[in-house]
Amino acid sequence: MFMSTQLLLILSTIFQSLHVCHSKLHSTAASATVTSKKTVNNDGAAVLAPVPTFTLANNITIPLVGLGSASGVTYPHVQSAIGVGYRYVDTAQSHSWGYREEDVGKAVHDVKRDWYNDGNTDEYVFVQTKIHPQDLGYHSTQKAIQLSLKRLKVTSLDSVLIHKPRCWEGICSHEPEGTWQDSWVALEEAVDAGTVRSIGICDVDNQLLDELLQKRIGPMVIQNWFDPFHQDTHFRRRIERHNQLHPESKILYQGYSSLGTQWFHHKGYTENPVLNHPTLQSIAQGYGATVPQVVIQWATRQGVMVLPASRNRSHQMSNLNSFHFTLSDEEMRAIDGLDGNPPAQPKPKEKNPNEVQLQFVNRAEGAIHAYWVPDEGSSESDHVKVGEMKGLGDALKITSYHGDAFVFKEGVFNEGGGGWDTTSKILNHHVVDKSLGLEQNHDIDDRSEEL
Repeated sequence: MFMSTQLLLILSTIFQSLHVCHSKLHSTAASATVTSKKTVNNDGAAVLAPVPTFTLANNITIPLVGLGSASGVTYPHVQSAIGVGYRYVDTAQSHSWGYREEDVGKAVHDVKRDWYNDGNTDEYVFVQTKIHPQDLGYHSTQKAIQLSLKRLKVTSLDSVLIHKPRCWEGICSHEPEGTWQDSWVALEEAVDAGTVRSIGICDVDNQLLDELLQKRIGPMVIQNWFDPFHQDTHFRRRIERHNQLHPESKILYQGYSSLGTQWFHHKGYTENPVLNHPTLQSIAQGYGATVPQVVIQWATRQGVMVLPASRNRSHQMSNLNSFHFTLSDEEMRAIDGLDGNPPAQPKPKEKNPNEVQLQFVNRAEGAIHAYWVPDEGSSESDHVKVGEMKGLGDALKITSYHGDAFVFKEGVFNEGGGGWDTTSKILNHHVVDKSLGLEQNHDIDDRSEEL
């Protein structure tokens, strides 16, 4: 008889399922493994079935389940995830897309310090970051690498991806210096120097892959949108064929939004069609599992790495514990059959009447960093960076709502750290007023003397 969902969730808080680390990573090509021989996790709970792994072209073996860190994942959430067994964290430089790279860096750094103090030198957390498309270009990418080194508090980066191969309207505050091809040269040189171990790119199609495979150092990681309704099948099959023919340059396929968030956040669905699909729910119910556990097992059995983001500790634990049951071949085929067949497109979401499209333009002498203020009276540490305008005339486009408050702080380029720092000097502030129109442009200059 199958266990109830409630009972399984209780057990999931007791048992964990991740191989964690038995060998430290090095910047050489020597084999290293981000998995573990441990029989208990940091909470003292027994480990159940191990997470499947993949060995990169540089001979580093990593787990196929990592923690995504968009959606407001910050310091305590990363620490929680490491505590329950995660040994791979995916982050990015873009604050406007919900990433807090510096929080990831501090959380991993603090955990490593505690491990070292406890005499535990065998643990490792693999961290992957991504460069914003507005920093495409040779010199811009060099500076972006230095910024990530500083934020992540390391001397070399485990993996660096180009977040998007190009800019388009609304996602970049300024025109990039160059192209992804220029950035790739900088990444190759960083690999040569030992500053970066693995390189890759997101949102790759066949034409882009053709060019990537001709590079001096090819991609070790490709991250594309992948979920049961959008399986990227033909492209993945091409990666599989490449890996069979060229194991020395094999490529890890990572899926983003694997639990259906693309449909909910970007395709107009009013609810997540993956989490609410009857086929997936029925399979999950049969094992006393959750739909995310079913999707994670289905994906990893096809060699796809998944990166579910979660700020909820019990969800983090549950996602790792996705291998205590085994999907049948029939069930695997049933999920395969969902490809290209999402539920009927729902009626478009009603637009929030308080929504306002904003464009801020830098009219000061130097760089300006924009921060959203969550609540009146909130401390400076609670301010959320939403973007930056590095020079005179640079623009920042965001979607906001009536009553939202922003402060604009001075940005200073740190020559030693190779990146932009924010000072505590507030140059300006703004409160959104929808009576001024649903599309607004505001010049941001230095009014610090008035404040």
